[in-house]
Amino acid sequence: MDRRRFLRLLGIAGAAAAIPWKFNTQTYKFMMARAYPFSQSPIIRKFITALPGLGPTELPLATKSSATFAGLATDVYNLTAGQFTQQLHPDLPGPTRLYGYADDSNVYPGAPTRYLGGVIIANRNTPILLYMRNSLPNSVLVPTDLTLMASATQTVGDLPFNRITTHLHGGHTPWFSDGTPCQWYDPTGLTGASFMNVPGTTVTVGTLSHYYPNDQGARLLWYHDHAMGLTRTNAYVGMASGFLLTDPFEAGLIAAGTLPDQGGGVFTYGIPLIIQEKSFVPNPVPAGYTWGNPGDLWYPNLYEIPPIPDFSLSPFGAGTGRWDWFNAGLTLPVPSVVPEFFGDTAMVNGGLYPFLNVTDRRFRFRILNASQARFWHLNLYVEDANNPGELLIVNGEPVRGPAMFQIGTEGGFMPRFAMLPNGIPLPMMPGGAYPVCASNAEGPFNLLLAPAERADVIIDFKGWAGASFILYNDAVAPFPSGDARNEYFTGDLDMTAYGGAPATLTTFGPNTRTIMRIVVGAGPQDTVNTSTILGQLNTALKGAFLSGEQPPLLYNSGAAYARGPVPYTGTVARKLTLGEDFDAYGRLLQRLGTTTQNGLNNQGLPTWGRDYLAPSTENPAPGRTEVWEIYNLTADTHPIHFHLVNVQIIQRAAFDAVTPTFAPIPYTARPPDPNELGWKETVRMNPGEVTTVIMKFDLPSLPTAAMSRATSPRTGGHEYVWHCHILEHEEHDMMRPLVVKGNITPAINMLLDETP
Repeated sequence: MDRRRFLRLLGIAGAAAAIPWKFNTQTYKFMMARAYPFSQSPIIRKFITALPGLGPTELPLATKSSATFAGLATDVYNLTAGQFTQQLHPDLPGPTRLYGYADDSNVYPGAPTRYLGGVIIANRNTPILLYMRNSLPNSVLVPTDLTLMASATQTVGDLPFNRITTHLHGGHTPWFSDGTPCQWYDPTGLTGASFMNVPGTTVTVGTLSHYYPNDQGARLLWYHDHAMGLTRTNAYVGMASGFLLTDPFEAGLIAAGTLPDQGGGVFTYGIPLIIQEKSFVPNPVPAGYTWGNPGDLWYPNLYEIPPIPDFSLSPFGAGTGRWDWFNAGLTLPVPSVVPEFFGDTAMVNGGLYPFLNVTDRRFRFRILNASQARFWHLNLYVEDANNPGELLIVNGEPVRGPAMFQIGTEGGFMPRFAMLPNGIPLPMMPGGAYPVCASNAEGPFNLLLAPAERADVIIDFKGWAGASFILYNDAVAPFPSGDARNEYFTGDLDMTAYGGAPATLTTFGPNTRTIMRIVVGAGPQDTVNTSTILGQLNTALKGAFLSGEQPPLLYNSGAAYARGPVPYTGTVARKLTLGEDFDAYGRLLQRLGTTTQNGLNNQGLPTWGRDYLAPSTENPAPGRTEVWEIYNLTADTHPIHFHLVNVQIIQRAAFDAVTPTFAPIPYTARPPDPNELGWKETVRMNPGEVTTVIMKFDLPSLPTAAMSRATSPRTGGHEYVWHCHILEHEEHDMMRPLVVKGNITPAINMLLDETP
């Protein structure tokens, strides 16, 4: 096909369409970065198990004790990372082996351990000491590639399989408790180059202490593994859990009835919806797959090379390969890392296609996308009573449910709510309907969540008693240019001839669109109507930014809660890039870099990318405020996650990505979406666009001089990272150090500092 049509099918238009696709000099063909599932989970029934909630037999809370540490009243948690088994659905052919977190008193394996267990509820300005003991066996549950993230002196293949480190995702933590990749440790005392316990704590071998000041406003955080070379697999097999931070401002809204209270206790702060998708080993086990039994988690083990089937043709073009490959004359490793992984079975809170019973009043939901790579575009639609498990279609359109009102992101409360009306399908590009699956990355969207993004939403079910709804996803995978073999829904095509799955059966999974069912019953009514509550909320949210409950926006129009004008014409501290290359085995490789060219890649083409273990280029001084422009040279939307800081999105704009001069096209600049106002720490960055963000590098205030003076033995500074939160991208090799160094600078100082 011609280049113009090719780019249009990717869902990119105008100047934003100019993506420098890799040109294979051997075959003179443009190659498409796509990922395909190649084993299908067992067929299971949808909506027969209840949504796991917070509680001992579902999502257990971590138990705490109290102590005085460094003169401060401190909550203390003792957790263990270990292996256990759990029957995740009655139709799976066996229990699933998992890794996870549990109170240190629990013995692995054992009944008290549950998937996503160890949920922590924390209070603002009450610090936490977390002791994490590593009790993992020195083995793996899924295929694990040993060829990535290697240094000149130590290869990942030389490291123990059971290395871990814990990252509090979204936490304002000291560097030694941030859980960056080189802070790994194993049960026997082997450690990474940046490993350090909290100064002033005493621990046993195989344990790491963490200090969390909790000096932030109320928000949903989460903690997960971040060990070098194993983040994608450790997180996939279960090493993640929730961390809910609350504060007096939030408690006041709940006490006043402005925010719903779902029954007190652990339900006071809303209903968590941790959305993922998995694949499971079928029965019989696929030939050559030696990493699990029926019912265990399945994960790719082969990097399958082109030719790639062409879904833009009718009938489809031939081919069996799954991913781009630049023939470097090397044998591909087995098992091999893959560009992205998309499972086929929807999971919420560890339940597969669960149902939730609510009553006809307002409810609050705390939603987290905890998937490896899949974006979720969520609408709430009415279920067809005559066709259970499917949407009610009237005049060719699904019937939308009650609106969602988003009041917060991963950075806490927003300055005002955003209405998400439902009934907004994923916007597709012309000619981009299924099975081509090319979508418009600019929107408009209902609720689009990239991996690691969160949404705090309110839904009023008043007047809907007796109805049921489907939380429905229609995001393509990868985003924004998907492939039909990554989508599973009733009415899809039989893809077995192209390496995919058979057609999906009604009321059964695998299915990645019908995520969960919500059933509304009759119950006590709210005493104040929703329109009044929303007005009260807007007043309160605005006041939070004025009072300092939420930090004032750094780029504003004169008020702490109001974003500044677009296009942005101010100072830019750093210009950075998101790029693609091929690694030494010829596999697709994503990397971060600056706009200073870093030589040529193995195709002889310019590259700006740098490896994670290369010397740091982002070295801001503490207290400095910087504006970054980040240019996306790839065909994917990347959710870029920043450790240490929250950021404010200023704008997105197109740029010339074919012959990049790294300057945004001013007339294309657009402000953040209405539900991106306020603070973020994971930001979607689209193909052919430059995303402009602002942040302030404040280090946490620590109670002892030893803690404040501590610096990384590896980098000599306060060592953090920034990276893509598509986990397969992150480790291959889309992550860079972020090292805060030097003396405290004035609050506004955005001069460029590229000194390694």
